[in-house]
Amino acid sequence: MSPTRQIELLKMLRRMDQSGTAQVIMATHSPLLMACPGARLFRISRSGLDPTDLSDTDHFRMMRNFCNDPDGFLAEALYEDEA
Repeated sequence: MSPTRQIELLKMLRRMDQSGTAQVIMATHSPLLMACPGARLFRISRSGLDPTDLSDTDHFRMMRNFCNDPDGFLAEALYEDEA
């Protein structure tokens, strides 16, 4: 889903939250969607569901690293060890 469509979904989720008549359970890899105000994030682990923060998710860290240095990120990500 494009970032523009994700923002539209966030607007819809906000309206649903404000109505007080809906609850949404969502599985996503999108840091943008995980940043939904009021969202409670959980990570699936061997012990069950563990609460987590957006900045502690792998996907957030990966996108942050990419945005901070796209060329360096891709150089490292695409590097193949020629062993």
